[in-house]
Amino acid sequence: MKSKKNGKIFFFYMLILFFLCTLPFFSKVLLENRGEMKCIARAIMHFEDPNIETVNANIHFHFASKGQGSMVVEGYSDSKAGWLYLQRYVKFEYDSQQISNLERMYKVKKWSSSKSSIDEAPDVIFDYFMREMSDSNHALQIHVKKLNHSTVLLSSINSPLFICSLSE
Repeated sequence: MKSKKNGKIFFFYMLILFFLCTLPFFSKVLLENRGEMKCIARAIMHFEDPNIETVNANIHFHFASKGQGSMVVEGYSDSKAGWLYLQRYVKFEYDSQQISNLERMYKVKKWSSSKSSIDEAPDVIFDYFMREMSDSNHALQIHVKKLNHSTVLLSSINSPLFICSLSE
């Protein structure tokens, strides 16, 4: 009788040890399934007059938990006003749906932006940038396809393609 009790206790401890060892793996899988993601992309966009209306920037995408996200656009704009520093913060709400093991769709429902105190770029240039991303409205669908363990391809119907380096 005592050996059966010892066997059950041993099995119980091994089961606890198994769950503790696999917990990090399962928590990572669960986080990925909710769509949380951070990545950085480089963008050079030309607008109506490509010689003087451009944005050359790094874009930091962050799809955080609970459908809250942010984007930081920092770099330079070129326009009639000259070559000026650009730094904008965009906050948004999103829904996410996994399409396959390598693909996910993000639907940005609502977004707002603010300008940093050192941003000198004309608002019209940033407005062009956001309009290219969202087709002149506040709805934006971003399709994400995983290329390898460290990069994803971001695209939407209206925006250019971004190769985005995943970050922690």
